[in-house]
Amino acid sequence: MCGICGVIDFDQNLVLEEELRCMNGTLIHRGPDGEGYFILKNVGLANRRLSVIDLKFGSQPIHNEDKSLWITFNGEIYNFQKTRVSLQKKNHRFYTKTDTECILHLYEEEGANFVKKLDGMFALAIWDEKKKELLLARDPMGKKPLYWALFGSKFVFASEPKAILALPDFKRVIDRGSLSKYFFYGYVPSPNTIFKGINRLSAGSFMRVRKNVAEEEKKYWEIDYSGKFDDLSNEERKDQVKSLLKKAVEKRLVADVPIGVFLSGGIDSSLVAAFIPPKKVEAFTIGFEDSFFDESVYAKMVADHLGIKQNIKIFKNSEVFDLFPEALELMDEPMADPSILPTYLLSAFTGQRVKVALSGDGGDESFAGYPKYLAHFFLHKTGLEKVPFPHVANFSSPLYLRNQLWISSLSAKEIGRITGVNLRFDELVKYHRIFNGKDILDEAFFLDQKMTLADQNLVKVDRASMANSLEVRCPFLDKALVEFSAKLPFKSKIGRFKTKYLLREIAKDVLPKEIINLPKKGFGIPLKKWLDNELADFKNHYLSIEKINKENLLDARAVKEIIK
Repeated sequence: MCGICGVIDFDQNLVLEEELRCMNGTLIHRGPDGEGYFILKNVGLANRRLSVIDLKFGSQPIHNEDKSLWITFNGEIYNFQKTRVSLQKKNHRFYTKTDTECILHLYEEEGANFVKKLDGMFALAIWDEKKKELLLARDPMGKKPLYWALFGSKFVFASEPKAILALPDFKRVIDRGSLSKYFFYGYVPSPNTIFKGINRLSAGSFMRVRKNVAEEEKKYWEIDYSGKFDDLSNEERKDQVKSLLKKAVEKRLVADVPIGVFLSGGIDSSLVAAFIPPKKVEAFTIGFEDSFFDESVYAKMVADHLGIKQNIKIFKNSEVFDLFPEALELMDEPMADPSILPTYLLSAFTGQRVKVALSGDGGDESFAGYPKYLAHFFLHKTGLEKVPFPHVANFSSPLYLRNQLWISSLSAKEIGRITGVNLRFDELVKYHRIFNGKDILDEAFFLDQKMTLADQNLVKVDRASMANSLEVRCPFLDKALVEFSAKLPFKSKIGRFKTKYLLREIAKDVLPKEIINLPKKGFGIPLKKWLDNELADFKNHYLSIEKINKENLLDARAVKEIIK
């Protein structure tokens, strides 16, 4: 796992090494084990390395045989060994044992289509000296981040916005349209960011930069909900999901360093742990003084059942408060998900002992883990979604709007009052048009995978883990498993009015019965309680009339009226 960045100057000015080092220096937390640079006239690539595979010779950027191609890469490719054998048969010569070098030779064979053959998580940049072309690409689910900006005569890219913001000639300006969307979604959806001019390359996309032009991104993969496995029995569906999940876990155990697993006691992380040979990993669990938010007792139950060595840390409130500013600072952009804090604490605790950890992220969006899916199912099956209920807000809105309106803390009207910007639903409309499924209920999964998962949950996990130099791998985001789940009928994921029906059925075979029917809690903290008590001064400072007016982004009076 690494941090990557780079610069192209379209005016053919030489790329300054100190400029590239400035960008790369902001990413040291992503790769504390080393740094590398490639500079050729007006092009520069850089890399910060977290050594996981080929610890001795895997430094980047990496080149091909004649040094006409250079790559800087962040991620892990799980099928690289098989691909390497195939490429060697075609006379490609390797000087490392890394997946990074394998990608470069695959690009030589396939051109831009090489991304379709990668099985893993990645964000990468390839400079083709013969074509004078830069290619950027991200993995299908958006596990690894990649940002870019075009300003003046420069095109720049990086793993995190902070590397771009570090450039002295880039102007840091808040995008008010993105700000209004943040208040609606709780994050800024792709391809925008909170900063004007900084863009996020969308998941499952690539883009070329050539002839002084940054071309529009192109999709190379999309989740396909058309066609269903209606002829399979529930038992057959269960067996297939179980098999795919086991394979997904197995391929993510390849590393030259120790591996751990996040274990919360919930269904998703517990199933991941269940399919790991107990001698291969240690489990990591955190808890809090407030017993309502502490699930460590269930995690211990799972670890004991599976025979996995478990490391548990119960955080005192004072420890959490001390890390509060640090955890918020790492995000670069605002995010209204309080679970960033426990995710950061868990990553810090885990990162003290291992460099790689498996997690249960992605299970909710593919297998109906959120309670709102039950509500969508009920409205659709009863026909009530077609009945106007004027006194029940958003009850009969189209699903693609209702899916977000139900969970948004603020209405469009309130957002307009505090930001002075009329809220637009561009992203929801775009994904509604792209969605190709026949079962309208599947659109809820699709929207959450494209937006909530890619632009909020995975960003949170990436920042929290990489801030602690920890690589997190997510078996539930395995492409084969996601593609299979998209072909499952909605009704097979919601059974007996319970979420995650299929996963709970699998859990009966491998997990303690006490946790199988536990309701979803999420990775929460008693945030409201803290903000009203121990963190009251923190809250009052940032929500004071003086502070809001000084920042000049929001209407202070409107803010005060809303939070009364």
